[in-house]
Amino acid sequence: MPMEMYFSDLWIGYLTEQFMRQSVEIARLRCPGCLDKLKSPLLHQHEQDNLLQKLRTNFEEIRGNMLPVLSEHYKRFKDKLPHSDDLAKDEECYMSAGRQFLLVATSDALYFGRYISEFTDSLIDEGFAVKKKSQPPKKRARNSGNTN
Repeated sequence: MPMEMYFSDLWIGYLTEQFMRQSVEIARLRCPGCLDKLKSPLLHQHEQDNLLQKLRTNFEEIRGNMLPVLSEHYKRFKDKLPHSDDLAKDEECYMSAGRQFLLVATSDALYFGRYISEFTDSLIDEGFAVKKKSQPPKKRARNSGNTN
């Protein structure tokens, strides 16, 4: 498989989406309005800042957190990516491409780069879906009293 393939729109888009989601989550977790349990959105910094501001503020922290766990991101998303007959080589190449992307990316490049398209959005979102364990149906409580 050609090396360009490892810079797949899906893989790079997935990593970009990871940045976006983490930026939003960090802003919410550190918001003084949320910490003080205020009700009005006017009093919440995470409601006031736009996505680009959140990304610029948290970019280096997120990149630092993502690089050591890049293999976990790959394992979570690998089923969505194109592969050759050599899965070990594919993993090595995707990891290398992801690492290179993370090292050269900037917050503005992620925001304005159009790494996520309408086509890839739903596929990328599936990589974030949490698999729910099936639960047995709940038993109905018996009516122990008379209905007369």
